[in-house]
Amino acid sequence: MLTDSPQAFLEALGRDSSGFLSYIDVERRVRFCNRGYAEWMGLAREAILGQRLQDLHGETGYRNFQAPMDRAFGGERVHYERLAHRPDGHVVWISVTLDPYRDESGEVAGVFSCALEVSELKRTHDALDRALQELASHMENTPLAVVEFSSTIHIRRWSRQAEEIFGWTPAEAIGSRPTDLGLIHEDSFATIKAQTRELRDGTAKRNRMLAKNVRKDGRVIYCEWYNSAFFDVHGSLISILGLCQDVTARVESEEQLRQAAVQDALTGLPNRSSLATRLEHAILRVNRAGDRLALLFIDLDRFKKVNDTLGHAAGDEVLRQAAARIRACVREVDTVARLGGDEFVVLLETDVRPDTPSIIGERIRSAFNTPFQWKSTDVRCGASVGISLYPDHTRDPELLLASADEAMYRAKQGA
Repeated sequence: MLTDSPQAFLEALGRDSSGFLSYIDVERRVRFCNRGYAEWMGLAREAILGQRLQDLHGETGYRNFQAPMDRAFGGERVHYERLAHRPDGHVVWISVTLDPYRDESGEVAGVFSCALEVSELKRTHDALDRALQELASHMENTPLAVVEFSSTIHIRRWSRQAEEIFGWTPAEAIGSRPTDLGLIHEDSFATIKAQTRELRDGTAKRNRMLAKNVRKDGRVIYCEWYNSAFFDVHGSLISILGLCQDVTARVESEEQLRQAAVQDALTGLPNRSSLATRLEHAILRVNRAGDRLALLFIDLDRFKKVNDTLGHAAGDEVLRQAAARIRACVREVDTVARLGGDEFVVLLETDVRPDTPSIIGERIRSAFNTPFQWKSTDVRCGASVGISLYPDHTRDPELLLASADEAMYRAKQGA
């Protein structure tokens, strides 16, 4: 089962998403799905949760996407498109992204699936292959932006939808190159340049790309482009026709899903899983360099009283402020993670001198002497800090964390 925090996050994300979101565990059972997924399946969510994919889709239907699902459970991020049968019998194209979710040990514990129906985009792209002139007569009615480039990559057609997406009017865009407008974000420049070259020299007649673009107002957006090259009878390039849609919301949703696997939703700090990965990498590095690292285990004093007397909203705000104070007490190179509840861990892995952990630990304790604020009310919570050193105390990552936890407990008992 998903933990409460990711479950709540996914529920909130699912309400705002137009796609089909689900989380599949290692037994290939659906442990979470949003309303869009349930409507797509034609079932109530309660009838879906806990069911195996083989039972929901049938063995034949499951085989249509078993291979990419196997790759995702093998640790690979997978994106693919396929034909799918709706419950009403219609066959449509869907675009699917599968992201593996790793547990604290680094093993794949499940897969996040985000699917969108893209039939209209596929149909429009296929129509381009059949007839450029037919598309030109209908281009203003398509929901996608249509941009035509000359053989020298100057814009010579700029649809109404292109103006809506990017902000430039046809008068401003036509005759310019994308670089003249600043349309291409630097992160996507190399990819766009390479794929445009393939179209111009005939290596590819069509391609698809996800690009970072820049609007006239400077806002960065993500656009999915379907491009087709057209040549005359002599093999010379006539034009490149691009269809695009703004997929910023989809990309951001996928990024939120990825972040949910490694980030604490309340504080924005790395979570337990992310800390385990960073600790593993840090140990490899210090082993090569012959250095040491330290863990500081931090537990808030009197935090339960805050929840009991002021409520969980106050407790959450104290945790957010506590995270910020701890972050301010350490260096940029150090890691601050939240394990859950009122427990935090600091990983020191760079230039750790014998007195570094105790200095930072005392700095953190002192930072907690100042009351936290909740609706103009002073809230007092101290901090107990336990320290463990690698390799001085142990070479085992789990024991290292446990050792810091025990040291924190002793500090709390002695407080």
